[in-house]
Amino acid sequence: MVGTSTGFAKEQAPCGKRVSGSRYHEDDGSGMLCDDVRYDCGCHSISHQFHDGSCRTRVIRHDGRVLLNQLSAEHAE
Repeated sequence: MVGTSTGFAKEQAPCGKRVSGSRYHEDDGSGMLCDDVRYDCGCHSISHQFHDGSCRTRVIRHDGRVLLNQLSAEHAE
């Protein structure tokens, strides 16, 4: 997988503050996606989509409080 890292200015962090930070994105072209956002206040947001379609999402506030920790499975139809 090839990843890219980019900075951003003044986005709303999970704590509500508008701060700068960085975003790291990876995509293997076959269904595996990773998005990792780190805010300068210390908040962190992570999203991983796996080859089977399931997705893991975590959002952590700068004080360590976990705001979201979710694993969703692919829906079979």
